[in-house]
Amino acid sequence: MRKSTTFRRGLTAATPSPGARAAILLSWLGRLPIPAEALWGEGVLVRQLLADLRPSDVATAAAETRTGHVATGVINLIMHTGGDGTLATAIGPTLRQLFPPAPAANTAR
Repeated sequence: MRKSTTFRRGLTAATPSPGARAAILLSWLGRLPIPAEALWGEGVLVRQLLADLRPSDVATAAAETRTGHVATGVINLIMHTGGDGTLATAIGPTLRQLFPPAPAANTAR
């Protein structure tokens, strides 16, 4: 049996909820150092595990888990899989929270 299959089964047993698994995997992907691990190393495994989940579960996890690690994981995932904009939209509120827009010049604060 392949190691990824064993890992997949263990992760599913430990975290039955697909949304919770998606949040864990996105956070893991977002914490990997770039470029070595995130792009080629463990990142490949994490993206394979995410591919097993329904896109709606991944998008919900991205929208509900408002951390920088999850947002970074989503960006990594989008870089490798493309997408229809759903994931980018899902992390919009997180990015606005983490990086609020600066006040416009010449306006009262």
